[in-house]
Amino acid sequence: MKTATLDDLKTRLATIVGWVERGEDVMVKGKRLPQPTTPQTSVDWSKSAAFRDRTGEPVLTRQDLDELFEDMRGPY
Repeated sequence: MKTATLDDLKTRLATIVGWVERGEDVMVKGKRLPQPTTPQTSVDWSKSAAFRDRTGEPVLTRQDLDELFEDMRGPY
């Protein structure tokens, strides 16, 4: 993987685009760029506010949620 800074992008854009066109992975680094984060692998939707009433009690049970997600997943 090749790396480039924001200044590199400003001054050598054509070269860096050439790398990408040839299939190279290019990581752009800079002080003002957000750091990449690892995506969360799973979410416990039962803790979501969308599934709770005003008192904080679950509107749907864990079994209800599992059935809902299974139906949404379909036959694939």
